[in-house]
Amino acid sequence: MFKRFAAVLLAVWMTALVLTSCAADTSAPVMKYELTEVTENMYTYWTSVYKSYYLQMLGGEDTEDYLTSVITVQNDQGELEETTVADYLGARIREIVESNCISLYLFDYYKLSLPSSVLSAVDEIVNAEIENVGGRKALNEALAPIGLNADSLREMYLADEKIAHVYTYLYGDTSVGTSGAEPISTEQFNAFYEENYVCVRHIYIRTADKNIVDADGNAVMDEQGNVVTAELTEEEAAAKLALCDDLMARLNAGEDFLTLENEYSEDAGRHTLTDGYILSRTTALPDEFINAAFDMKIDELRRVDASYATHIMLRCPLPELGWNKPVYESMMGNFKEYVKSEVYAEKIAPMIAEITYDEDLMAKHTVINTPITIY
Repeated sequence: MFKRFAAVLLAVWMTALVLTSCAADTSAPVMKYELTEVTENMYTYWTSVYKSYYLQMLGGEDTEDYLTSVITVQNDQGELEETTVADYLGARIREIVESNCISLYLFDYYKLSLPSSVLSAVDEIVNAEIENVGGRKALNEALAPIGLNADSLREMYLADEKIAHVYTYLYGDTSVGTSGAEPISTEQFNAFYEENYVCVRHIYIRTADKNIVDADGNAVMDEQGNVVTAELTEEEAAAKLALCDDLMARLNAGEDFLTLENEYSEDAGRHTLTDGYILSRTTALPDEFINAAFDMKIDELRRVDASYATHIMLRCPLPELGWNKPVYESMMGNFKEYVKSEVYAEKIAPMIAEITYDEDLMAKHTVINTPITIY
């Protein structure tokens, strides 16, 4: 099942490929807001680039068979529905292009400008592309299928910087702690945190394999630095499952979870993440673990048997300001960028509703008939 990427992808893409009208671009507009236009060539380029990005993310191929295959997705209401890969990607790309259109408008509305250092850096990138492909003519030929040339590619790369500039102007640079014209408050960060994250502790019992240890009890490593493991015997696996049964019985009888976790859990992370694991729906953990965590209530105990291990889970309250604690930085990922994306999406939604479209022109550049590009 495919999941809606929503905030995750928008947070990444808002700081990625964005275009502006090019001086040499005389193609007709497919989208327009106020005086800001997304031209046919721009739309083709966006469709090409985002299609390529999606296919890489999904592990799919640029073939009609794959793009017309039926998938199950989760809609905005959380309901499952069937669609094709092409229709799914087309809808996502349209959302991004709409957002890009408004971003271009806001760059001009706020009277922003790019520093000369950015202009120089973009020129260096374009010159490198020209050199790599064997000259300007060769680059123009490579870009022709999507209606571009070296000069318009430069304008697109500059627009890439413009959208980043809009974000920095509005929200500051959270990586260095600078504030913007509309800084996101602690209350806004907390609201997103509490709505989209949960916290669990777990007693982790491996029921499929074990580490190989040396005479001193240290884990044996292979040449690549990975721990060497061996499959459990039937007797060993049965003993592990019996231990899980015993732990559940003791917990249900009122024994302290933390005490048993410290004594029996095989998860070394418990020593660092002392308040538990903070999870989102997109955390890179097995689905059965994530689904159980979000289905549980605070203080609920649940056993989840997976093919590799058993998780005896306890849902905990979220650590206060956990999104801002260094110990959880690796688990929170791009949390602050996700919040920016949500806040920005709310800000521009009324403007997106006023965009006008040339649906016939857009229909000429579907996900299926638009080639992907490496630029």
